[in-house]
Amino acid sequence: MRRFLLLAAGVAALLFLPSSCSPSARLDERTRRLLKELDSYIETAQSYVASKEEHLAALRSRIADSADPVLQYECEMDLADAFFPYSFDSTQAHLKRCQQIALETLSDSDRYNRASIVLGHLYTKAGNYMEAHTVFYDQIDTSSLSEERKADYFLALYDFSRDISGNSGVVDFQIVPDKNACRERLYALLEPSSEAWRGIRMHELMEEWKLSAADSLCTILLEGTSPEEHNYAIYAFERSDIAYYENRHGDRLEWLVRSAESDIIGAVKDYASLTMVAQIILPMDVDRSFRYLRIAQEDALFYNAKLRPWQISRFLMEVESAYQERQNRMSRTVLYGLVLVGILAVILAAITWLLIVRSRKLTQLNQTLQELNLRVSQADRIKEEYIVGFLQGLADQISTVRTEDNRYRNLLKQGKSAELLKDLSASGRAEKARENFYQTFDRTFLAMHPDFVEQFNALLREEARIYPPEGKLSTELRIFALIRLGVDDSKRIAAMLDYSLSTIYNHKVRIKNAALGDRISFEERVKNIGK
Repeated sequence: MRRFLLLAAGVAALLFLPSSCSPSARLDERTRRLLKELDSYIETAQSYVASKEEHLAALRSRIADSADPVLQYECEMDLADAFFPYSFDSTQAHLKRCQQIALETLSDSDRYNRASIVLGHLYTKAGNYMEAHTVFYDQIDTSSLSEERKADYFLALYDFSRDISGNSGVVDFQIVPDKNACRERLYALLEPSSEAWRGIRMHELMEEWKLSAADSLCTILLEGTSPEEHNYAIYAFERSDIAYYENRHGDRLEWLVRSAESDIIGAVKDYASLTMVAQIILPMDVDRSFRYLRIAQEDALFYNAKLRPWQISRFLMEVESAYQERQNRMSRTVLYGLVLVGILAVILAAITWLLIVRSRKLTQLNQTLQELNLRVSQADRIKEEYIVGFLQGLADQISTVRTEDNRYRNLLKQGKSAELLKDLSASGRAEKARENFYQTFDRTFLAMHPDFVEQFNALLREEARIYPPEGKLSTELRIFALIRLGVDDSKRIAAMLDYSLSTIYNHKVRIKNAALGDRISFEERVKNIGK
């Protein structure tokens, strides 16, 4: 007997192991360490945002204290630089203020071009490619650019070409500047030892698939910056791309985490690293992936540019599918568990019966049979309780699916992904789950009580009797089937069958009015069907 119990416990443990393991158990040690470190940075992110706001307030006070238009221009440019990765609207406002000061107050074309180039770069990074094109080609007189501004201009134009090529799905753009031509101009304008020159050369090496050389150059760029600088996050992201192309997936995740941490330190709101981390870990840790994605979506909405929310919304379908797969896996585990419990209950009952028969004397046979009948009756009640619990779980699943639908709608509304919201709203998962629940309920109950419909009709007048299709129950029969199982509370019946309370009440009243005999005792007679 002891051996059997130990074996049963072992089988149960093996069966429930997949659902009891935490998501982090599926991550390797290196990944687990990196994500734990990233989580610690996320927990303190608000302190970095507070420091950023203090810095911005100090810069604003400098503008208020100065009446010198040149100093005002420089302070506005400093504010635009500080706001650039933090708030699209604020950056745009300060740059346009710089354009106004340079053009109307100072009549300084060089300062005007400087602000315009940064504004075009801002539009490029935000995904406003039409606006960027207008700035670069209509608002800037390239013939009047100084040597310094030429380098700035072609750097911005080079990024414009690279970004619009990498995000061609955002907008159908006909005119794209020649990236190679921009690169050649920049090689002539920049010092080979400069950071910008090395960054351009790194991109060229990556395009030529000289990944080892590109990685070495990226290492030099990273060593020249610190995690507190925004360029560190950019170079770390570039290095993750190099690792990806070299199939070094562990290194890729590490550099994405480093990039995300640098973004947090700098209070950057316009980024891609955390979203990429969420996408990589989705198959291994759905909850953490969704948490990272939610943070990225909130930051993207705060920044208020159109590119990041569009990129994040494309990933939402993968998250939804992963959640659905996990729900299906959990449902299968519960079903297997119920089957195992049923098998173990049958085996235990058989062993108990054998032990009782062997241990009792022949003179106690009648008493043993009475006790066995009592045990069988108790087993029937336990079986019915398990079935009720199983049906309750299916009903809860319907509610959970509906709740998830509402949550996805809210997220998509925040991301302004109306088309995807429409698709999700039309999925009909809750209705399908409800129909599956009805089919499972009908099949399970009729298997337990095959004569229920016939005996139930015997309690009704001839004209009120119900004859549903074979293997199915009608709404009225489902209500009274639950009453037969001991669920006689109307609110609970309404919740399990996903009907309104008034619907349950109306069906019960109509059936009772058609009952043979006393209608007050009708439910008690239903409970005794098959007993």
